[in-house]
Amino acid sequence: MKQHFFPARAGALRSPRSVPTALALLAGLLMALPTPGQAQRPLDKIVAVAGEQIIMESELQAAVARLRQRMGPQGSQQLPPRDIVRSRVLDQLILTRLQTERAERGGLTVSDQEVNNAVDRLARQNGLDGPEFRERLQAQGVSPAEMREQLRSELLIEKLRKREVIDRVGVTEEDVDRYLESESLRTRDDREYHIRHILIEVSDSAPPESVRSAQQRIEALRRRAVDGESFKDLAIAHSDGQKALKGGDLGWLPGDYMPSLLADVVPGMDSGEVSKVFRGPGGFHLIKLEGVRGTGNNTAQGPVMVSEVKARHILLKPNEIRSMAQAGEQIRQLRERLVAGDDFGELARAQSDDAGSAAQGGDLGWVEPRRYNPDFARQL
Repeated sequence: MKQHFFPARAGALRSPRSVPTALALLAGLLMALPTPGQAQRPLDKIVAVAGEQIIMESELQAAVARLRQRMGPQGSQQLPPRDIVRSRVLDQLILTRLQTERAERGGLTVSDQEVNNAVDRLARQNGLDGPEFRERLQAQGVSPAEMREQLRSELLIEKLRKREVIDRVGVTEEDVDRYLESESLRTRDDREYHIRHILIEVSDSAPPESVRSAQQRIEALRRRAVDGESFKDLAIAHSDGQKALKGGDLGWLPGDYMPSLLADVVPGMDSGEVSKVFRGPGGFHLIKLEGVRGTGNNTAQGPVMVSEVKARHILLKPNEIRSMAQAGEQIRQLRERLVAGDDFGELARAQSDDAGSAAQGGDLGWVEPRRYNPDFARQL
């Protein structure tokens, strides 16, 4: 359970336990060296460090191989050059490791039943029963255990996204004005939208010829998508977005707090439709609406009145050098300082483990209480 109102972030220290671990790793590598009578085999090597985890060359190669297998012979020919594919796959592996590590440190878990439900959904979406689905996986070189582990990671990251992005979405004065002025936002949208996304990067300061080139590229991709090519394959091969290797899949996004980049485009689209190209943060964007679920609530006339709260917080999380009990004691000390008159904003900037709000003095902005985690909301 997280503790709030917490003290300063400890410096970067290594646990003494890391020493024998490192020695054991070194010993293992030395044992793996060939003797004069043995045939030499290339040793596995570390290609990246993500948080406290390492990513090996063998993992990267396996992930690239799985991507090419999913794409098939024809789709693989459309992929970027080998070094770009490796770089994108490695970026995705690093991001996944960091997100799962953050989720686990935050106490998030995924049960076996949740994984079972996800497997069943995938099988139904492919029109297969359990045994047929397992056979299909094996034919693609994916074991059931690997599939379950991948689904577990995806579910864990989805929970993290919901907690840290959706459950604590900030609302600015500009957002309020936009909400009241836009006809499409005067009613609540209780629907969810399954969205795929392609980004062609171009900076705001890019010269006109670079902007034209980027726009021509994405317009060409749109024509191919409208003509029937797989949007997923086009995203994998050409998108500069973070979700490129997942076919640009952004998942199911709730309509009533969709990012503003999408909120002006997606609700007016039909399932299966490809949007027009539009300029936004990072470059040019293209959206495909894969599906819509939920009924929506479009009966209200005029603005909807919403109760919001404005709060500040200080977050302190236990870690390898700070136990839950120590975090609790430190947070009590911080509360005593606040009661005695210390400035909340200054303490938050110096002490809070929530990087997202610490720079703003712990300010979470104006938010509907229901957007927060239930335990947090009860304290408001």
